[in-house]
Amino acid sequence: MGSQDITGKMPHESAHLIGSVGQQPEHSFVADTVEDELAYGLEQMGVSPAQMSLRVRNIAEQFGLESLLATPLANLSGGQKQRVSVGAAIAAGQRILLLDEPTSALDEVASAETIKMLRRLSKEQGITILIAEHRIDRLLEQVDSVVVVNGDASVSKTSSSVALRSNQWLASRHLERFSPESKPGTVVSLEVRDLKVVYPDSTALNSVSLKLHTGEILGVVGPNGSGKSTLLWAIQGSGHRTSGLVETKFGDPAKLNPAARLGLITLVPQEASDLLFLNTLGDELSESDHFANVAPSTTARAFSALTGRVNPTQHPRDLSSGQQLALVLALQLVKDAAIVLLDEPTRGLDYAAKRHLVRQLLQLRGEGKSILIATHDREFLSQLADRIIELEDGHLVGAT
Repeated sequence: MGSQDITGKMPHESAHLIGSVGQQPEHSFVADTVEDELAYGLEQMGVSPAQMSLRVRNIAEQFGLESLLATPLANLSGGQKQRVSVGAAIAAGQRILLLDEPTSALDEVASAETIKMLRRLSKEQGITILIAEHRIDRLLEQVDSVVVVNGDASVSKTSSSVALRSNQWLASRHLERFSPESKPGTVVSLEVRDLKVVYPDSTALNSVSLKLHTGEILGVVGPNGSGKSTLLWAIQGSGHRTSGLVETKFGDPAKLNPAARLGLITLVPQEASDLLFLNTLGDELSESDHFANVAPSTTARAFSALTGRVNPTQHPRDLSSGQQLALVLALQLVKDAAIVLLDEPTRGLDYAAKRHLVRQLLQLRGEGKSILIATHDREFLSQLADRIIELEDGHLVGAT
């Protein structure tokens, strides 16, 4: 491919050269099945049906998707969605691939598989790959060079070995085990007994039981598809339950009216943007203060601590995924609910933002709040969790 200047060109003018995958691949899906998603970009470029069919088969074989071609995209695991999104991004022969936080929602196994896949594309097919990633420790052994965008907007380039040493220093600064003064209380604030969630084609949770105490932070870990998100939604009361009990001192959250439920239990979902509905960031922050009956700018201060200052006239859906998550964390945490459920709360956050979040959660813990965190980020949990339990295929398999 000869040198081309694409400055100022519209996306459709460079689509045959550059493929991109966002931080949340499912947000860019336009089809219902794997096969249709792989074919969509080819259709838009006018590729003939015969060539399209051949190219889809080749991509499916290359990415291990042959048995999934007829599968609905909604039924895929996080790692499978990532493979589909990358395959679709280069299906037309694109030579440059841009990825935003490709491992942020993946467990360690799926993350390693994704990175190996990208390395193979680079080495075997000569595709140039540019990855924006906060958890750079996962990538440093595989990348050729690292470009650092500094806080003052300056940019510097270095080798992966130098970046590794810098990252280790950065981690040592920000990742330390905080030692809260108090210990978890003995009062049970939430009890789950024999919780089952069964769908027609799978069992998401199988007889899960746990207790969460006042002033306790409990971590839930497990691979993609293990049932972590299902567990949180079932506890909160909005998710499906087949059988089992969820008890608090105010009763089962599922049986409370919306206002009473919000006063008892709050959930920050993995898809943070689902909770954003106003036209500007400022409107979201002001509405949160009003709803939670707190002093003006309370939510704004919580948000700024996690992500820095952001133009309040900006539309919430124009924020980055990390900024959206920080915003929803701020919106939910100021509600003063006694029980806080967090689903992948560090997705898209850098080390400094994680440190602020750790401090905020420990402050809530000190106030007697009960916090349940489902995450792949064991490094984050190691800083603040009192206990960690593990899910696998819907079963509790371990605890620390």
